[in-house]
Amino acid sequence: MRSFFGAAVSIAISTLVATGVTCAAEDAPLGVQLVDQMNALYGVHPGVRANHAKGAVFEGTFTPAPGAETLSSAVFLKGAPTPLTIRFSNSGGVPDAPDTHLSVGGVRGMAIKFRLPDGSEADIVCISANGFPVATGEDFLALLKAVGNSGPSAPKPTPVETFLGAHPAALAFVTTPRPVAVSYGTQPYFGVNAFKFSNAQGASKFGRYRIVPVNEAAYVSDEDAAKRSPNALADNLRASVEKAPVKFRLLVHVAADGDSTTDATKVWPDSRPTVELGEIAVTKALDTKKVENELLFMPTNLTGGIEASDDPLINTRTEAYAESFGRRTK
Repeated sequence: MRSFFGAAVSIAISTLVATGVTCAAEDAPLGVQLVDQMNALYGVHPGVRANHAKGAVFEGTFTPAPGAETLSSAVFLKGAPTPLTIRFSNSGGVPDAPDTHLSVGGVRGMAIKFRLPDGSEADIVCISANGFPVATGEDFLALLKAVGNSGPSAPKPTPVETFLGAHPAALAFVTTPRPVAVSYGTQPYFGVNAFKFSNAQGASKFGRYRIVPVNEAAYVSDEDAAKRSPNALADNLRASVEKAPVKFRLLVHVAADGDSTTDATKVWPDSRPTVELGEIAVTKALDTKKVENELLFMPTNLTGGIEASDDPLINTRTEAYAESFGRRTK
């Protein structure tokens, strides 16, 4: 089992000094500062994302579940299946890092782009961890800076130890053991932020996405993971897709009165109800190198019937993703 804490500190020690990247000025937009700090931690790798740099792209379809429209009037919850572009990824900014490398920290990503009938798009961006280490972009930047300042010569307690001591949710997040999945297709994924879902009658509920394998989640031991090829998560999914579609259930975990919809560190109890929106089928592996640069997944790229909540991380994520996209496509 691996934790993000060990990963982040290891990468900070090994790359921060070596890259010589200068962090953004404090008066720069927050998204710019976040991307610069990630570049400082992971190194600058032209043409790739600042975070979740290593990924694999697939095609798929979404088929709505009966009754899904009672939660939201989103167009992809009606009628015929909707084509999808799906990107699975490892966290961290090192594009050629093995799946089990410390820079990954055991956190995976699944980003989905719905190709809507009118030619527009809608996105869902999830990670394999339930919850997030901090509630604001400012605190995330502070965490990244603390990691960067916690090299081998840093006095004890190091800046990252001090930060984690003052932020219990971050400490819990980065020290949570995360097993290695058999493939990207055997891993559950969770929405970081809450969104507002409204149906055609105007009734609204807040919820967070959950993406669950139709078959049970499947993992390997640390010992077996260490023996695998560096790209086993994607390679194993490609091998499965060649035989049959790999399927997930798309759910919304619905908030109850009193559940925070503006703080991503607040994980709601599993006892809260879930609404099944439909089935995601991963049907074809794409040539990732050919399609990667044109893909941008944004938490705020929404369609009617789904709105962003007031969670401040949503706009911060959008700013950072847009900044990273602009740099890698120059």
